[in-house]
Amino acid sequence: MIRKENRISNTQLFFIIIQAQIGVGILSLPHDVSLISKNDGWISTLIAGAMVQVIILVLWGLGRKFPSLTIYEIIPRLIGKRLGKIIVFFYAIYFIVTGSLVLSRFIQVIDTWILQRTPNWILILLTLGVCVYLVKDTLRSIARFYVLVTPLLIILFGLVTYALKDANFLYIFPIGQSGIPNIVKGSKEAIFSMLGFEFMLFLYPYVKATDGRKLVAVSSANLFVTLFYTYMVFASLIFFETRQDLYLTPQPLLYMIKSYSFQIVERIDLFFLSIWVISVVTSIASWIFLASNGFKYFFGRANHARFLPCTAGIVFIIALLPRNETDLQKFNKILEPAHLGFIVVIPLFLFLFSFFFAKKRSGDHSV
Repeated sequence: MIRKENRISNTQLFFIIIQAQIGVGILSLPHDVSLISKNDGWISTLIAGAMVQVIILVLWGLGRKFPSLTIYEIIPRLIGKRLGKIIVFFYAIYFIVTGSLVLSRFIQVIDTWILQRTPNWILILLTLGVCVYLVKDTLRSIARFYVLVTPLLIILFGLVTYALKDANFLYIFPIGQSGIPNIVKGSKEAIFSMLGFEFMLFLYPYVKATDGRKLVAVSSANLFVTLFYTYMVFASLIFFETRQDLYLTPQPLLYMIKSYSFQIVERIDLFFLSIWVISVVTSIASWIFLASNGFKYFFGRANHARFLPCTAGIVFIIALLPRNETDLQKFNKILEPAHLGFIVVIPLFLFLFSFFFAKKRSGDHSV
């Protein structure tokens, strides 16, 4: 049975998914999408949100079939204990590598904008220390922190909105000029920035709500993230006068607000980053939490906390490997098929295969 202290509410599920999805990609998304979709990058972001919603429906369908089991318990139950454990292990490795890539990209931004003289390994170590401390306790304590920090996104929204006083909405026209193929192709870049919704594969049995309310909570979180990201992309498109400016700007949101200042805050870009750091840390912490729980189920232990040092150590080593933006892009290209496999293909296969199991299953949990 699930312990009482591990239960979370439907509202907490909503905030967890938001914090898991919004992370390092928010800074580079306008640049990455505009390289392909040009002025129509905001449309690509909306399409990406719709695609994510379709995937969420598949994940929800799988969770509804096994409402008391996490993904780590569903896999061995459906395809056998031996093969299932191998897949669970690879899920844990996938979450480690994903978290490492996000951490490495995060550190490069910090190194460029704030702490140029601080060695990257120190920044990685400090970030991992915060992440491990955040996820070492119960799921409920993690959820409470995520709920607490989510309103800080309003500040990010406000800072970007303030910069739009010098924007020109005519820059967005003509709409649709990049063509449908490029718009759809650009949505792929946006989907990778929205990763984190897969957290529901693990959270599903811990939520005190009906299946329908769980779907509403996750779908609402995805809608919020989609609109939030779309607004950021749209803001960048109407701020920069030429597309060439946006193509050459890796973090356009920071350059947008860098030229402004208030009487009490001279460097708004640093203030923006100080808020953004919190969202990135919660995103990285989510993948570390998922990975350590994967090892917990693989080795048949009762608590995930004992695997956190090992998980963080592996993340630390992998995060040190990319040296520059080129390395990160190569890293991301290698990881793209893994995203498709672990988030779409395997859950879809399990969902279709689950129709052979008419009865809903139950399981034991501890976090």
